[in-house]
Amino acid sequence: MAGLPAREVEGLLRTYADRGVFRSFHVSQTRGGKLGCRFEWLTGRPLTVVYDPQTDALEFPNLLPEIPAASAMYAELKAFVRERADPGLPGHRRIDPERAEVKCSNRKGNVSIIISLREGDREYGVTRAVKLVNEIFLNFLRGPYFDYMVANFGEPAE
Repeated sequence: MAGLPAREVEGLLRTYADRGVFRSFHVSQTRGGKLGCRFEWLTGRPLTVVYDPQTDALEFPNLLPEIPAASAMYAELKAFVRERADPGLPGHRRIDPERAEVKCSNRKGNVSIIISLREGDREYGVTRAVKLVNEIFLNFLRGPYFDYMVANFGEPAE
């Protein structure tokens, strides 16, 4: 049975499924007591989020495939993610660096997004994580990287 923090995160993510935001929501417990949630959202490809109660971090592993680490696209993505902490952003779009740290990881061209909570506020972390991924797909990718969306997520070419 998952511990209290993992159950809290599961409940917070499940609210998105209950509201119809996530489809085909499935939960599993991974090695080391990590919580894994798999669902469909934003694209036709299932997404996964893993919560690690040891580090109080949420990770969207392999969220974006086929992005070379040395590419301009990856550099721009990291800058976009860093900009989410800009004090000039409206509060509902901003990630407070006092409450959470966000980073990108690139392993063999597969980009993961990791949100580490600083104060243990899992509701804040889940909400900001979901909003960040939404912004990556709707604001970062659908503009200048539309061809990437077509090639990797089956976005209609027209």
